This record gives sequence, structure tokens and C-alpha cells, in this order.
Amino acid sequence: MPSVEIIVLIPESTRKRRGGTALAHSDAIAHALPVSSRERLEGLRDEVAAKSPQGALDSAGLLPAYRRFDGNMYRYIPDDAWESRAPNVEVVIASGLRGLVASRDPIPKYPHSMAEPMPPFGKLNRWWHDHGLPNILGAYLRAVRPSTVVDLLSLEYRESVAGYAAGLGSIAVKTIDFPGMGRASQPRRGEKIAEILRSGKA
Repeated sequence: MPSVEIIVLIPESTRKRRGGTALAHSDAIAHALPVSSRERLEGLRDEVAAKSPQGALDSAGLLPAYRRFDGNMYRYIPDDAWESRAPNVEVVIASGLRGLVASRDPIPKYPHSMAEPMPPFGKLNRWWHDHGLPNILGAYLRAVRPSTVVDLLSLEYRESVAGYAAGLGSIAVKTIDFPGMGRASQPRRGEKIAEILRSGKA
């Protein structure tokens, strides 16, 4: 596998596609983490799943994360951009259910969102932040060692990992914002993601 030079951080979407199939399990985030961080992430994921409302997770099938999410940002990332992406690019999605998920990894349909309250957690972006998601993301980035991180997270999702960039050393973090646009920024975010997937350039 080519080395990962660019990691793009993006949010999940509240809107998610239904359905899926029985895909082989893969977890690129956990696989790359050192043991202590992997155990921490897996424990937090288990806690979210166990405390979620009964029936919240649709276990009927799995889809790769980039196909599961169906919000406005994702609708501006064409299928060919995902499927013919440059081999040096990885996309990491901040997820209310999983904390972090690589874009190709299979996930179920779920109602969680970092941007909205969910009993008994409260706002999940704050819950994940307070339970160590910034340190987990930092550990992942130090393990993978990309040259550049492109941070395209929206406000609530950036809050879930605030502080992750401390201690990254020579890894450059390029934060992209769309001031004053609010939700109207979603198409712009999608177009930027597609551009990076196709070009392999930050």
C-alpha cells in the first residue's frame, strides 16, 4: 500500500442511507493505533453502543462510511472521486457513534450526531472530547505520519477533537473554514474534498 501523505478530517452527516450488506469487518483507525489508544477507543465505542436507545443501531447491513453518509456535503463528492481517489489520501470521519472512522470502513445506519444531544450523553461532541477523542486522534496521526492534515471539520465536529494538533511535530495542519456561510458551506466542503481525493494534493 502507498504511504498516506494527506489525511482529510471531515464530519459525518445526520442524514444516512439505509440498507447495506454483510461486509467483511475492517477498522483502519483502531488498526493503526498503539494498544493503549486502541483499547481506549474501543471501550468508548462500546459504551456509546451500550447506552444508546434500544433499536438505535440498524444492524441489517453495513455500508462503507463514505456511502453511508448522505448529507449535503457528501452529495457534492461524486462517486468517482471516492472510488478513484489518489492512493496517498485517507479520509477520517468524526462520528458520534464510532468517534473516528476511516471512509472505507463499513458501518451500520445510526441516529447519532456529534452536533445534537442524545440521552444519556448530552451533546456527543462534548462527551467524546471530554472522554479523550483529541488524544486518540493525535495518537492516530502520530502513528500514520502523514505530511499534512487537512481539517475540514465543521464547528461542532472540530469541538469534539479540539487540541488534537498539540504534539504532532512536523505534521502540518491546514485548517479550512468558510466564514459566515454556516450550513451553506456544505457544498463548498464537498467540492474541496473531491478536489483533494482526485488530485492527491492538499
